[in-house]
Order: sequence, then structure tokens, then C-alpha cells
Amino acid sequence: MSLERIEITPFAVIVGDIHQERRTGYLTIIQTPIRKVLYWSQGELVLSVSAATEDSLGDYLVRRGALAADRALQLATGDPTAMVTRFHESGGLDHSARQTLLREWVSALFIPLFSLDEGTAAFTDDQAIEPEKRVFLQSTAALILEGIRSIINGLVLRRSLGDLKREIAPARERRVSIDSVPLTDAERRIATSLQKPQAIESFLRQFSTESVTAAKVVIGMLCLGLYSTVDYAVRATPEASADDMQRDLELLAAIGSNDQRSLRAVALSRQLASTDHYQILDVARAVSRAQIVAGADLMKKRYDPATYPAIVRDSVVAINRRIDEALGVLKDPVRRQAYDKLLQQRAARGADELQKRVTQRSIAEQNFSKARELSAAGDYYGAIVLLKQAVEFAPDHADAWLLLGSCQERNPKWRRDAAESFQRTLSIDPNKVDALISLGDLYKIEGLTSRAQTCYEDALKIAPESQQAKSRLDAIKKK
Repeated sequence: MSLERIEITPFAVIVGDIHQERRTGYLTIIQTPIRKVLYWSQGELVLSVSAATEDSLGDYLVRRGALAADRALQLATGDPTAMVTRFHESGGLDHSARQTLLREWVSALFIPLFSLDEGTAAFTDDQAIEPEKRVFLQSTAALILEGIRSIINGLVLRRSLGDLKREIAPARERRVSIDSVPLTDAERRIATSLQKPQAIESFLRQFSTESVTAAKVVIGMLCLGLYSTVDYAVRATPEASADDMQRDLELLAAIGSNDQRSLRAVALSRQLASTDHYQILDVARAVSRAQIVAGADLMKKRYDPATYPAIVRDSVVAINRRIDEALGVLKDPVRRQAYDKLLQQRAARGADELQKRVTQRSIAEQNFSKARELSAAGDYYGAIVLLKQAVEFAPDHADAWLLLGSCQERNPKWRRDAAESFQRTLSIDPNKVDALISLGDLYKIEGLTSRAQTCYEDALKIAPESQQAKSRLDAIKKK
């Protein structure tokens, strides 16, 4: 079973992984008072059930006027996954009408989950439920897109986007094509505008007047596997100042979303600092001198300042200067050889950076070991100092984050920091029972009883025999 906190891994991301990996089993969503179970077969949603009476199939059919209340009660008895079978056996409606109602019912249970900003999601790999118990949706992909469109919480939308510095690109291997996905005209225009790897934040800036729609398109394309993240390291570019960003936003707004050619030119001009000579000419490093000259000619025609509106003329001129610079270096054999050597040296510095990270990891482990000794001796402040450096050098060190939180919670003034440390632990390893229990204890101290209860329940799902989790949960339920 894989366990996720929705505060850390949003529902859209969880569902996207299930869909792309074609997983089979059931996904349990718990966010008091919500408890829903979604059944999957090869990455396709086939059934959704809820513990709430008002979410039952029978109650839904009564509200729609499709079934009398007494007959609806018969659907609610026994195995909840058998409701679909009993509904089909009840008769009274033709098959097409029954299928339509079932699809609408599943959608009504599924779509609101995309807006959850907290809770627990646990996926269990299991055999697919029997075909007679399934609801055959026309398209899980379409339902996922509808769920993403329904998100109105800005925090959930931001979390679902993930790291805005990540580069995205059209995926090479796709289960579906963009043409086959039900998108609006505006969504399709945005989705098809991504042609080359581009940072998410840079891509979104192209659609300043449609930022929310563009954000949802990116989330949807990533969930469906139509976009993929680029996993190679990109050389750092100077961070834009607030004034630069404001000017860019004003420029993009002035250009408008219909002039995609100008928008791409502006985007390229902002990436010149991190683009090498070969990239600016759009040629491979092994090409001949003639191919370099031809590549430069092609790029000069593509970015001819006379063919662009005046508002982007400065950006296009900057691109042309870089084209001239690249051509001057690469068409000269001596200068090209020196430049290639420089690129190799940069790659070597990348190797040096790797060695630096190895050294930092070693220091992090040493700090962690010493911090454990200090913590055992009661020197929590000394342990915290060492652990802060440890997690700085090794941000994925779950045990270091856990010990840091355990030391921080000793001081009432540091409880918020401790909660963050425990959450970081769970973001790395969702199965850390001690972190769940400790986080639950902090929530309980702060009076967040429902959140504390959720943490203890999550801990028991992972370790059913945990006496600490059992006793704490029993104490909450007795009140």
C-alpha cells in the first residue's frame, strides 16, 4: 500500500500517476468526514463509493427522480461494490439511461476530490473488481480534465503545478493524443503551443490574461502524460528581479495571446543567458561549418526584426546579436575549438558539483549520528544545530528531518517548526509511523483534534499493532 498526504501530493497528481502507470486496485481517500474508495483497472476509473449516505447510488437516484425511495433502500444493503449490479438487475430503465445515471453518479463523487487541500490517500494494488460491478465511463481522461477544471482553490492549483522551475516538454510516449482529448478551443491552443522544453513559469507567462486556464492545462497535460518533465539539469540563469518580471508581464499582456510568434521570441530572448552557441543556432555540436552557416541564416530569417511588431523589436534584436556572436565563434575553427573546450570544462565543473554533493552527504550523515548522541544526552539545542545543516546538505534525509522535529517539539515556541519537520519527513517517506504519531500529537496540543485523529488512523493503517497510535486514537474517541 502506498500512502500520500494530499497537502503534499495533491489529488490530481495522485490520480495522474495511477492513470499513467495503469495501476489496478483501489484508492482510499480520507478527509473527515469524507471517506471514499475509488476502484481502478489498468489506470481507468471503474467505480467510486462513499461512506456517506447522501453519496450512495440509491440516494442519488432518488434525487434524480429515477428510483422510488423504497427501492433505493434495497440498493444500499450488502456489499457497496455490488450496488451497480443490483441497479442493473432492478430494471425499470433502459440500459442506456442506467449507464448515463451511473456515469453521472461516479462523476459527482470523483470531481470534488480534486479540490481537497488536505487528507490522506492510500492506494492498494489489488485485483480489479468484477466487470458486472463496474461503471463504464466513456473516458477517464475526460473526467480527470473535468476535475482539474473544477479547482477554484488557488493553493491547490499551485501545489498541483509543483516546482515552477521544472522544465516540461511534449511527451514522447503517450497513451492518447492531444487531438483525442476533449479540450476547449482555448485549452487546445495553449496545450499545442508547447513545442520545446520550457520552464513551467516561463510557459505560463505567455498566457498572462489566461493564467488560470494555462495552469490547469499544464496540470491536465502532465496528469494524462501528454507533457513530461525534463529530467536533465539546466544551467542556472540569473534570477529575474521584481521589476523585470513586472515589465515582462506588461509586455506579454500588450502582445496578447494570439501572437504566438512574438511570444516565443520574447521567451527565447529571456533564455539567452543559459543558451549556448549551438542551441541558439539550433544545430548539433558535431555539424560542419556549412551547416552552422546555414543554421545561422535560417535563424536570422526566422527572427528578422522587420517582420515583428515594434513592441518586441528589442527582444528580436537581442536574439540577432546572439546569432551573430554564435556564428562568429563557430565558423572559425580555432575559436570553435576553444569554445568546445570551454563547454567541456563546464561539464567538468558539473562533475565537481557532484563530488561536492557526495561530500555534503557524508557531512550530513556525520551530523546525524552526532545529533542522535546529543539528543539522547538531552542536548536538544546542539542536536538541532547539527540537524539543520544535515537537512540542508541532504534534503531527502527522512530520519534527519524526523529527529529534528523530535528535538524542536521539546520547546513550545518551536512547535510550528517541528510540525513542518514532521511534514517534510512524510513527504520523503509517507510510511514513517513515528512522524505521523508525533505530528498527530502536535495537532492535538494545538486543538486540531480531527487532524490528530487522521494522523493516528494513518499510522494504524501502516502499523496496525502500534500501541502508541491505538492508545492516542482511543483517547480522542472517548472524549
